[in-house]
Order: sequence, then C-alpha cells, then structure tokens
Amino acid sequence: MLEKLFSKRQKTESLPEKPDGRFRTVSEEDMQRYEFQEKLFQTIVSVEADAHNEEDPMAIAVRVMKACCDFYDADWCGILIADLQTQVFIPEIWYDSEIGPMQDTLFNDIEFTEEFATWAKHLIEQKPLIIPDAEKIRESNPKEYEAYQRLAARSIMGVPFGQHPLGFMVIRNMKQYSDRPEPLQLACFVAMMMLEQIRRTRMEKLTKMHDEDDGRFRIRYNILGPHNFVIDGKEIYEQDLPHPNRRAWIIMLYMVLHKRPVDQQKLIEDNWPDEEVDTARNNMRQAIFRLHNDLAAYHDVKVIDTRSRMMDFSGEVNVTTDADEMEDLYNRAKNLPDGDDKIILLKKAFELYRGRLFIQGEDDIGTWLYTYTTHYNQVYVDLTSALLTTLGHIKDYRCIMDYGPRALEIEPGILTAYYWIIIAADETGNSVAREKLLQKASEDLLDEENEKLMKLLALQNHMS
Repeated sequence: MLEKLFSKRQKTESLPEKPDGRFRTVSEEDMQRYEFQEKLFQTIVSVEADAHNEEDPMAIAVRVMKACCDFYDADWCGILIADLQTQVFIPEIWYDSEIGPMQDTLFNDIEFTEEFATWAKHLIEQKPLIIPDAEKIRESNPKEYEAYQRLAARSIMGVPFGQHPLGFMVIRNMKQYSDRPEPLQLACFVAMMMLEQIRRTRMEKLTKMHDEDDGRFRIRYNILGPHNFVIDGKEIYEQDLPHPNRRAWIIMLYMVLHKRPVDQQKLIEDNWPDEEVDTARNNMRQAIFRLHNDLAAYHDVKVIDTRSRMMDFSGEVNVTTDADEMEDLYNRAKNLPDGDDKIILLKKAFELYRGRLFIQGEDDIGTWLYTYTTHYNQVYVDLTSALLTTLGHIKDYRCIMDYGPRALEIEPGILTAYYWIIIAADETGNSVAREKLLQKASEDLLDEENEKLMKLLALQNHMS
C-alpha cells in the first residue's frame, strides 16, 4: 500500500513541463498528488513521534484517529465492530474532534444493519465504502439516509477489516481526500493492533484471580469434571502419577472444599466410615506420603501438614481450584451492567465448568459431597442463564447457538438455555434446530418447567 501511495510511476495525463528560468511548471494534478503524499508523510512522522514512547494502546489508537480527522479534515473517527449473523454494529473506540475521545456519541450502544444496508454489503465484499454526499442517497436509500441524519453525517468513509473481529474504521464529514481511502486503511491497521492489545489486557485483568505471587509452590486443583492438578502449566491427571492414589485426591478435595483445617477423625468418618480408625489413619498416611513423593518431581515441598490432629495445607504451598475461580468470576459479573466486560467474565466462568464435581471419583466419596456438587451445579446454571440472557438482550444469536447447546450437553435441565436457543433459532431462520429443541425440552424438562417454557415462548411471539 505504501508503494502505491508514494510511487512516482503513477499514470497521469499531466501537461508537459515547461522551463521558466530556474523553475518548472507542473500540472495541477501532479501538484495535488505531491501535496497529498507530503501531507501523508508528515502525518505519519508526527504520529510516530507522538506515540514513540507511548505504552497505552488506547492512547495510541486515539492518536491515530485524531490524525485521521486532521488529515481528512473530518469531525469524527472510530472503530465499529460488526456481527453479520446478529446484524449489529457496536462502536468500540472513537474520537470526536470537538469533544475528544470516548465522549458522548450519536451512535446508539447497538446499531442494527437494517439501517445500514450499504455497509453490510461492503463488509461482506471487504471493499472501502465512500459516501461523499449523503443527500444523494435520500431517494435511493431513505432508511440509511435517516440514519445519517441522526448521526449528523453529511459524508462518510469506511474501510472494512475482518474476520476476528469484523467491522469498519470510519470517518465522518471529511472535507478533503474523499476519494483516497488508503491513509484510512493504514490507520485502521495500526488501530486494530491497539484494539487487540486492549482486549487482551482487559481479558487478563478481568479473569485474573486475586492471589499474588508470594513465592509459594502453586497448585491448581481442577475439581469440576475430570479432576487434575496444574503445576507450572502442566496438567497432571490421577492416572498420570507413578502411583494412582485416589485417597490422596479425596483428602485434597475435602480440604479445598472445607476451606479450613480439617479434623482427621471427621475426614475418616465422612469418607471411610467402615474402616477401623487405625487402618484408616495408616491408609491416609500412605496416601499423603505417595502424593508428596510423586509431586517431589515438581517441587520439594510437603503439600499437606499432618503433624497435628487438624490437617492443613503447608504454609509453603498455595492451592487454588477452578470451582473457586468460577464462582468468583460469576459474583464479579453479577455486579456489572450488561456489556462486554460482563460477557467476558461470564464466558470465562462458563468454560471452567467441565462437568459435575469430582465426576470420576464421586462414587468413592461420602454423602458430604452432595451439598457441594449441588452448589456448584447451581452456580453453573445461574451463570449460564445470565450469559444467555445478556447475549439475548444484545441479539447475539450466533453466540447463543454456540454456548446454549454446550450448556445442555453438561446440564440438560436449564430452562433458560432452551428458551434462548429456540429464540435464536427463530431469529436466524433455523426451523430444524427449533423443532429439535422443542422436542428435547419436552423430554428433559419436568412437565411444569416445559409448560413454563411454552408460556414464555408464546409471550415472546406475541411481543414480536
């Protein structure tokens, strides 16, 4: 693209050059091309100088957008994220030449593509969109013209990007270079790299657990679904250890769920009530010894302190669980308004639930586990319902069709999941999926739940 912009070999039909003393006369077209290239070059140099030592990706993206406004003499520049399946546009980052970055905008929080048919077409074709005079589409595209009136847009230029994410970088009311989208495409490339950094940083910040690196040996104990340890990024399943040791995994499970020092006698009564006390204590000692011996390959630390009647984790070890993280993420999401941050947290929490608590070993554990199994199952049902409802409110039917069926594979009785999948199937014209879900709901839900689902769907159809 730079070669195209700055090439001296562009074909022109300029007037022949005439000598005039020490000067030469050049065509107006050549002069305009020179001025364009010089201004673009100076703009690039200026932006680089301003952003050279800048570490904040948002500040860099905004600086690039300001440069676009200056270059095109426009009054607004921004990135619109699009989803063609749900037919929506969402403003992500923007700069207003009068009031600055990320201030009030005439865009709605969510714009629907019905009002921007031309945009959807160019997005599919991945071609720049240029409307130098909105008045010219008043008759041919009145709905889009009305949207431009609402947005105070007399002229528009947009360059598409995709596929993940998909959307446009847009400038509004440009007064010059309305036939040259290439500088905006260059700016879009930089701005999208910054957006990727912003999203990655936000994801890491939102989903990061609150425990700091205190130098202790860290063990992640995944207890939802098939159980395993994660140590230094490596997953270790029970069958992977030199001595498969179910009793040690159960002891660890009992300790992480009770979240306090546990009485050895109580632990035995809850899990191995049929064993003689001395036999059970010896079996526990052997199990813990084998666990320490197997984990010594990763760190020479005793995970469980058994020197007193009350068992606790060693002060040198930090044990976390996926169950705690899932619940923490959900609790944080509940306090947020509907929006990207809430969806990020709910999606992360959703991915953590891989099945019932300690599903591969629940038959070897006492009835005490049922309370915890029920609790975390309900957390999963609640966060799934919250996620699908939030996606439904923004009409992200593609995501609903992704997360909803996955939820029902793990937990078939989530009424909210049936409701939103059926709505999404309706909205996307997938009648086959709709009928299958109605049939599955009648089989998996209780009669009163299925009746409630039918009433909700009837109400939705009536409102539509």
